[in-house]
Amino acid sequence: MKACIGVILLAVLVWPNPALAQFYKYLDQRGNVRFTDDINQVPESQRATAKRYAESQSADPAPGPPPPAPRSGDAEAAAKADSLPPAAAAAQGESSLDEARVSLDAQKREVEAEYAALVKEKERLATEKEKTKTRAEVTAYNQAVEAFNQRAVHYEKKSEEVRKLIEAYNARVAEANSKTASALK
Repeated sequence: MKACIGVILLAVLVWPNPALAQFYKYLDQRGNVRFTDDINQVPESQRATAKRYAESQSADPAPGPPPPAPRSGDAEAAAKADSLPPAAAAAQGESSLDEARVSLDAQKREVEAEYAALVKEKERLATEKEKTKTRAEVTAYNQAVEAFNQRAVHYEKKSEEVRKLIEAYNARVAEANSKTASALK
């Protein structure tokens, strides 16, 4: 009996739990958007207005296979999971969480790549601004800036959507962890 309790206690302690990380978004002196995980790097004048984000990463960030494409039979799979024994259902739930994590990681990398492209574009526009001389060049530059601004707005929306998906995933992980902990009691 003591060995069984010891194994259960060890399993609970070793079970991967999400690790929270906070990072901050602010504007530097040039007006560039910056991200940092250290609040001390945010200028004091902007600390009150710096946007704070919380990110959750599992303790086992091993890459997995790409998530499968959505199928029409997903409702059938969910119904099947409900009829499975608890251990099998938990394993399938973990698989579903792993697939969601892989998908979110891919979306996050996509948003980060889009951000890097926006930063490069902004730098290019800054150097191009200094070279504009004629009215036609100024008009072309203004159109390029407008296109850049539209991409930046699209990036913000996409970034916010991914942040919400991550928060929903974190809630699912917390719920799964609490169910597992209560099942072990």
